[in-house]
Amino acid sequence: MKTYQIKTYIAALLSLLQICASAEEPEPFLALALQEVLELEVTSVSKKPQTVSRAAAAVFVITGDDIRRAGAQNIPDALRLAPGLNVAQISANAWAVSARGPNGRFANKLLVMIDGRTVYSPMFSGVAWDVQDTVLADIERIEVIRGPGASLWGANAVNGVINIITKSAVATQGTLIDLSAGTTTQGQVSMRHGGQVEGLGHWRLYGKAFENNALTLANGQGRAMDAWKQQRLGWRADLNPSAQDAVTLQSEIYQSTAGESALLNRYQPPSNLLQGTSQTASGGHVLARWQRDLPNNNSLTLQTYFDHSERDWPAHPFMRLDTLDADLQYRHRAIQGHDIVLGASWRQNQETFHASTTGLPDGIVQYDTFGIDRLKTRMWSVMAQDDISLIPELLTLTLGSKFEKYDNDSFKPLPNARLMWTPDDDQTLWISASKAIRTPSLIDSHGTIRALLPPEFTINGSGLPRPGFVEVLGRTTSEQLWAYELGWKQRLAPGLTLDTTAYYNDYSQLRAGSFNTNNARCLPFYNVQLPAGSPPFAECYLPVPLPNQYLVLPATLTNDFAGHSYGLEAWLDWQASRQHRWQANVTRYAMSLNTAATNVYSWDSPDSSPKWTGSLRWSYTPDARTELDVMARHVGALRDVLFGQSVPSYTTLDMRWAWSSAPGVQWSVTGRNLMTSHHLEFVSEASDVARTLVGPSIILGLRLQY
Repeated sequence: MKTYQIKTYIAALLSLLQICASAEEPEPFLALALQEVLELEVTSVSKKPQTVSRAAAAVFVITGDDIRRAGAQNIPDALRLAPGLNVAQISANAWAVSARGPNGRFANKLLVMIDGRTVYSPMFSGVAWDVQDTVLADIERIEVIRGPGASLWGANAVNGVINIITKSAVATQGTLIDLSAGTTTQGQVSMRHGGQVEGLGHWRLYGKAFENNALTLANGQGRAMDAWKQQRLGWRADLNPSAQDAVTLQSEIYQSTAGESALLNRYQPPSNLLQGTSQTASGGHVLARWQRDLPNNNSLTLQTYFDHSERDWPAHPFMRLDTLDADLQYRHRAIQGHDIVLGASWRQNQETFHASTTGLPDGIVQYDTFGIDRLKTRMWSVMAQDDISLIPELLTLTLGSKFEKYDNDSFKPLPNARLMWTPDDDQTLWISASKAIRTPSLIDSHGTIRALLPPEFTINGSGLPRPGFVEVLGRTTSEQLWAYELGWKQRLAPGLTLDTTAYYNDYSQLRAGSFNTNNARCLPFYNVQLPAGSPPFAECYLPVPLPNQYLVLPATLTNDFAGHSYGLEAWLDWQASRQHRWQANVTRYAMSLNTAATNVYSWDSPDSSPKWTGSLRWSYTPDARTELDVMARHVGALRDVLFGQSVPSYTTLDMRWAWSSAPGVQWSVTGRNLMTSHHLEFVSEASDVARTLVGPSIILGLRLQY
């Protein structure tokens, strides 16, 4: 796929402004009334439509209008709107996103889906946020569930579930063009066009391309080498072959090139080299979903998809993943007082993982892998859940469980119990207990990998005498969680609602690293095999070191840590008038880890998420042509993210003003991080990634719709 010249496209598309002068007036945005907020439908809580007010879970919905009015440029930008989510920018193209637990670029306890297709990667147990994107105007809503969802969605839905749901083709008819450019982006173009097949259904084609500028290095040495460009193209069709049947077909391809400032360890001075590298990522998917309405208000849904992704990452391993997934769901409502959901699914992952030397100087191998190359894994599962109306319209009990089986493993039960009390239309009280697991990644369970150690690494309080590798042997099993939640949703007054949740998480068998310094050794540089008669570990510390030797420190991944976390989340929504809407939230989080083993180190830092976060948002719509949005966010300090590195607390202010100059034409200007010059948001757990600062930015936008 050839790289787009984005500036050229913007210049050409601006000429369409005159065409849109006669376009129809889009429905002006008015902030949702309180009742509409509470009655928004979600499907991720119970795999069936239900309102927010009657969902026994800590659920928050980011609507498409919310995304537009926030001036979001990508999905992580949009996720900052959700209370209880920790979203931190690492570089121009990397983010750390988590809920109720440790955060990181490879945060591993948050399940993310797009239209029911999981984008959680089993290769490294996490989400590659740089390639999870779409035309943002096509997003209908983002359902954010804080807390486990394993009984419905399976493994890895430990601390939360994010389901990004795009609009149907019938809701995206006509043509839309979104243009933006500013200090952080050279240009972004999103386009879509929708049409219909008479008597059968509707379709849309869409594309998106952008090129973003690099951020600033935290060391004061100018710009980082993390500029980013990406292109994607896709289509969707929603068909109705009969009155009882609905079929959705969709497909997409993408290509991304992202820079990264990597800190490379070398034997030859300088031992720590700041090197610009460029990683490429590409992939695509095809998805088909069929739903049939059955007698007695029952329904049957079958979904299958194939997903391909690969990433050539010079400072890190090369990764390729092919996923084939099939899911069958049956909803039964014929028994009075019961709403039953049954399901079965199958998934196969084909994984390829090996070292990459592309773009690295002097033959440096930043990471080296052994015994992995290619691995095929399969998963089978069945699930059942029943909403039992104990007292109609007053008391509902939800019982359910998923049973998952992986290759060479037994079926794992993931139970869930929820009790919801709704004494009146103005309040809902709920309580829950549930179990979830995080399955080990390819490296966790099967691999051996050597990773360059950073200069900050110490052994028994002293630094390394020379460049070295940690040689990690992965043999872990699943991490486990029992979660307990208590929630209350209350309409305090007309136009004013409060949603609060308290939780306690009990973790066991958490991933840890065990170092064995007694087996440390020296090896000839770049030699991955242990030669006969290699010098002992002590010779690495000789006053005159042997030439071309590097230190190898063995480590084993174990499940020796346990811990618990707890927190309180509160969200307030006030519809003061049809013109004014206020939203506020505050989150308190704490976590501790413990182990009975010796010489064992936690792989996750409990201090990688802030103890306190909060935000205040004001939306003002004085008339049908004008919009003003202001959002202030405060993020508490991170004490110890990696090797003692901390991140100070910060407060940001974002503003967006939009004006419709003609029907179908909207201009906007968005200001980001207006209360700070530059600030650090996160330190990547990939220690060889240079720290970068996020600064203020201005983005100009133009939307054409006809």
